[in-house]
Amino acid sequence: MSCSSNPETARKSNKTDNGQMPLGVVLMLAGLAALAPLGTDIYLPAVPAMAADFDAALHDIEISISCFLIGIAFGQLFGGPLSDRYGRRKMVIFGLIMFGFATALLAFNNSVPHLWILRVIQALGAGFAAVSGMAMIRDLSHGSDGAINMMRVVQIMMIAPLIAPLLGMLVLEVTGSWQAIFLFLLLYSIAILARFIATMPESNPHRDADASLLGRYKTVITDRRVWPYLGFVSGTYAGMFGFITSSPTVYMDYFGVSSTWYPFAFGANVVGMVTMAKLNIVMLKHFKPLQLIRAGQAVQLTAVSLMVIYLLALDRHSITVLLPLTVVFMSCHGFVMANSVASVTGIHARNAGTATALMNATGFTVGALSGITAGVMSDGTPLPMATVMLAGAVVGVLSHVLHGRR
Repeated sequence: MSCSSNPETARKSNKTDNGQMPLGVVLMLAGLAALAPLGTDIYLPAVPAMAADFDAALHDIEISISCFLIGIAFGQLFGGPLSDRYGRRKMVIFGLIMFGFATALLAFNNSVPHLWILRVIQALGAGFAAVSGMAMIRDLSHGSDGAINMMRVVQIMMIAPLIAPLLGMLVLEVTGSWQAIFLFLLLYSIAILARFIATMPESNPHRDADASLLGRYKTVITDRRVWPYLGFVSGTYAGMFGFITSSPTVYMDYFGVSSTWYPFAFGANVVGMVTMAKLNIVMLKHFKPLQLIRAGQAVQLTAVSLMVIYLLALDRHSITVLLPLTVVFMSCHGFVMANSVASVTGIHARNAGTATALMNATGFTVGALSGITAGVMSDGTPLPMATVMLAGAVVGVLSHVLHGRR
């Protein structure tokens, strides 16, 4: 496949006769999008080992998850409009180089503050590459073809949160070194970068160096129709990353789950999310996106309310009760997130890239704050995690109530 910079050539060479992108292109773009979940989840099984080597508390290492989420948010916030202005290819290459550089330094780091800083830099690169890669889907296909291609990429990408802890556990078991996990990420980024440079040409036919980056965001942000959806996304991301940040402490420290079995306990949530994502596609044939958002929020609020009641009512707790409730809560994330993004990009079709970046950046920023909050509140029990998840669910429901009144 040629790496010509001609956007028209790019669209023709990366699209089949039926309008769908070739499998190789789908896998490439899914690999770029997977940088975020891989970077977030792959080292979760190694958190206790890292805390021991750094002579730090578990929640100090868990804060690095929130640092990564902050970096992802800003990477996407700036990467989306910059790829509109300067081209997708340059932003993907720049992002992958930044990601690889920070990942290499992480493998040889022995300081908690440096861990936090390097995770932000690593995530900035991942955000630049991921959001630019997703924008290439819109360049290469439109209408129903674009929706199908987007769903193909997303479905493959959703496997990443499931296999990431398993990969981390496998590398940890084989090498006995958490540093090897970051070296694995480095090799992954190098492989993706080499393949991308060799096969993917520039795809953006509308680059405009004079276009205002802030103007694009102003158009979206000042539209009051978007605000409730930002609330929906903020609530569901707050709950999701409150769980992700706290899960190593809750599962491995409180419930005594080993680093070998932790990825399977964590992966149950991703299986639920993938299942509900497929159900969401079917339900959209019969219901409007806003109706599905409301249903997802209702289920999340019910599940996490039962969790908090259970934790407050009893002194001793069982993972066999907590795990199913977290799976139910996490599974509905796709209902809220996917339908919210689809609704906002439908409202602002001409600024779909900027709208997507805004939604994702908002979600990751709030997720980072909720993760930090869960870490600060941490007392070794599941209650702080459940409290943050409950707060996120309440924010989502309140946003829906305000949306209904408007």
